[in-house]
Amino acid sequence: MDDALDAAGGFRSILGLMKHVAGWSAVYHSYAFDEEPTPWDQTDWPRGMRDVIEPSGEYFQEVLAWFERSYGRWLASTAEPADLDAPRPLHWGKTAPLREIVAMVAGHWAYHAGEINEILAIRRGEAWEYGEEVEENHISTVGHRVRPPWVTDEQATEPEWR
Repeated sequence: MDDALDAAGGFRSILGLMKHVAGWSAVYHSYAFDEEPTPWDQTDWPRGMRDVIEPSGEYFQEVLAWFERSYGRWLASTAEPADLDAPRPLHWGKTAPLREIVAMVAGHWAYHAGEINEILAIRRGEAWEYGEEVEENHISTVGHRVRPPWVTDEQATEPEWR
């Protein structure tokens, strides 16, 4: 729960991000496939809690299960013979081909998965591992890595860790 509730100095916890992603996943799916779409404020929020979270393991599991149900609905709804060119409604009143909506939802999931990964890396002090030297924007990362807790002082002096 410590990881799930941490925001790593930001404003969005992992649990909050999971809830956000699951909520929008449900809304996009509803607009793309339901005869009567369900808007954001009427989505089936776990425990009916749209604007807040409950900091408990049970609630975390409910949000995770909610996301998994949404993911399952997407898989089932886009299986063959789905017409990916068919225009579908969007929650803001426009339409888009189903393939674009699927890409938007997948991009949204990937974006926030990266955000969760960043929070965990910052929280765990694992942003860079020994031996993982890269250059970003012409700025070397040498010397900016974090030694993982399982690397002993003796191992850290070995060439592959320097």
